[in-house]
Amino acid sequence: MTEGFREKVFRAVAMIPEGRVGSYAQVAELAGFAGAARAVGNALHINTNTVQVPCHRVVCADGSLADGYAFGGPEKQKERLKAEGVIFKENDRKVDMVRCGIAIEEHPLEPFLPSDGRVLFLGSFPPPRARWSMDFFYPNFQNDFWRIQGLVHFADAGHFIAEGRKCFNCAMIKTFCRENGLAFFDTASRVCRLKGNASDDFLVILRPADIAAMLQTMPMCRTIVSTGGKSSEELVGILGRLGITSVVQPPVGMFTDIRVNNDDIRWWRMPSSSRAYPMKLEAKAALYRKVFLSRRY
Repeated sequence: MTEGFREKVFRAVAMIPEGRVGSYAQVAELAGFAGAARAVGNALHINTNTVQVPCHRVVCADGSLADGYAFGGPEKQKERLKAEGVIFKENDRKVDMVRCGIAIEEHPLEPFLPSDGRVLFLGSFPPPRARWSMDFFYPNFQNDFWRIQGLVHFADAGHFIAEGRKCFNCAMIKTFCRENGLAFFDTASRVCRLKGNASDDFLVILRPADIAAMLQTMPMCRTIVSTGGKSSEELVGILGRLGITSVVQPPVGMFTDIRVNNDDIRWWRMPSSSRAYPMKLEAKAALYRKVFLSRRY
């Protein structure tokens, strides 16, 4: 076990927030060493700073506590976890991993890539499925992406809302996207969700999406739109791994021109469509409208 391995494991454990736990296998993947669960346990045995590296938040995959907890045994570990609000089940023997565990997730949707797609929208990652109102991108009914598109294309924020229901009309949206050459995916294909919410602040990207491969399937696509700070930040990293190292994020509502797969691509950075982003719906729509007025569309 190298010092570099231990430091990466310690950094991964430090990401687990109060009130949450992670399994040894999850910590291994979060640290970049998928499959090294046993080595993670060995590293935590020599942790000397349980404040900065809260190893009591690491448990077995089924929520049980390991006998080898090095700082007072499993009863002390349970005491510390309960003090942070962690919930136990099965006669107080196991952590409720559904309610209190971090989650590693594969992207639940296939990329939506019409062969004649002209604009590729990239978010960060879908919210937990319990928040979905449809099986498509930007599915949370509280997210305003489809209200923005309604304003941009039809001057009606409610255009894509199913009549009489609190959900979006998925069939209408898919037809609209195919007819207008709009493609969708996210900048992450595998993530660790540190809390059970949709916040990008608690989202760690484990495997970025293969944007270059997506663009190859759409020879007419000359525009990428990142929808928010997390997706824009990750897109810079993706481009860097493609050898495009001089790119910086454009300001919100602006673009920068890049070259991917020997094609000239215009990257627009748009504001997040989350209601937590401090901008009025109409102002967001005005910025998104610029993409469709561009000569590249």
